[in-house]
Amino acid sequence: MSLLPLLLLPLAACAPADPYAAWPAQEDAFPWVHTPEEGLERWEEVRWETETWDPAEDLGQAGNYILKVQNHRTSAPVESLGHFAAQRALIPPLGEGARISFVGDVMWLGENWGHFADPVAPLLDGDLRVGNLETPTSSAHPTDREDLGLYDFNAPPELLDGLPLDLLQLNNNHSVDVGEDGLDNTLAEVADRGLLAVGVDSFATVDVAGVDVAFLAYTWGLNGKPLPASHDLHVVPFGHLDEDIDLSGIEADAAQARGEADAVVVLVHWGFEYEYYADPHFLRLGRRLVAAGADLVVGTGPHTAQPAELCHVNRPEQVPGVGTCSVRSADGLPRTAAILYSLGNFDTVQPTLPLQAGLVATVSLGPDVTGLGWEPVVTTTQQGLLTVLPLADMAAVLPEFAAEEQRLDAHLGAGWKR
Repeated sequence: MSLLPLLLLPLAACAPADPYAAWPAQEDAFPWVHTPEEGLERWEEVRWETETWDPAEDLGQAGNYILKVQNHRTSAPVESLGHFAAQRALIPPLGEGARISFVGDVMWLGENWGHFADPVAPLLDGDLRVGNLETPTSSAHPTDREDLGLYDFNAPPELLDGLPLDLLQLNNNHSVDVGEDGLDNTLAEVADRGLLAVGVDSFATVDVAGVDVAFLAYTWGLNGKPLPASHDLHVVPFGHLDEDIDLSGIEADAAQARGEADAVVVLVHWGFEYEYYADPHFLRLGRRLVAAGADLVVGTGPHTAQPAELCHVNRPEQVPGVGTCSVRSADGLPRTAAILYSLGNFDTVQPTLPLQAGLVATVSLGPDVTGLGWEPVVTTTQQGLLTVLPLADMAAVLPEFAAEEQRLDAHLGAGWKR
């Protein structure tokens, strides 16, 4: 009889236990596993970002989409509801480190370009202020809605003068609404005002209170318009439900950024419009982005505020599933990340109060996430001009705004509200 098996026994006895042994297989856990919703109306199921239909040709779907704009999809799979109910209690308030304030979609407004955000500027008290510019600002193209058409935006460059922001994401589905020359004009107007831009061709690394933060930015598409010949807008078809979304480009960018910066922020223009919850599809993508190296994922695009979650990286005691976002990354280093699925609109002319109310979200980094805070703002009319105000100001005088403030408290969690 060979002595080799007997000699190996002590080694086997001393081998450390797998710390991840309690983890289920990824495909057996939420959000990969969830119960599909039943009994939805047709308008609740229509989604433009899947890029499976053309609103100019499929008038039935376009009609359903109008209903979705007016009514919104307010439901989610039961597992998602339970997951975010648990997450509301887990998100820590702002902590130590550099602070970055984020807002959602900066949209075509109408008037009051230079002063529409003055009342909420004090809420953006981070060491850096970031938002998504959801419109070209080209002086060489029309800005009248009747001249632009139903789905295209362009705002006067004066819109930029009213922004209490330092860094703008410029790649989104409206980037080329007035063509590639309109994008060039927007880049020039942004640069002329000393604002930083990210998402067109290159990314940015910024020293934020002593923390080097890399900002990467991606968009789900360009509303069916062709890719520009002279610019890279970093298009990733996030909304294609039936595909295994290729994130290899983001993974390579994040790996490079982690080697050059203290923290990595991934700005994603994604999601399904007019929905109160991120679909489990996007929860899966969010985990992949965190595993690829993102410390913070900040989403825009749905035009509604959606719940956030805290994610544990390389912490085996945090078993993934309903209520827990937990992933492993190749480097094996423990850290804490967060995903803000949608901040809603910063300003808008859209028709309903849930679309007019958005978030100012502030995140503390040290260099990974140490805490989060949110404050609601709302676009409303003051003395005949559209203005962005703290939602609390309007809630104090009108019951419909008070009801919306209460809805957001319950929806997002008041524990990390500032």
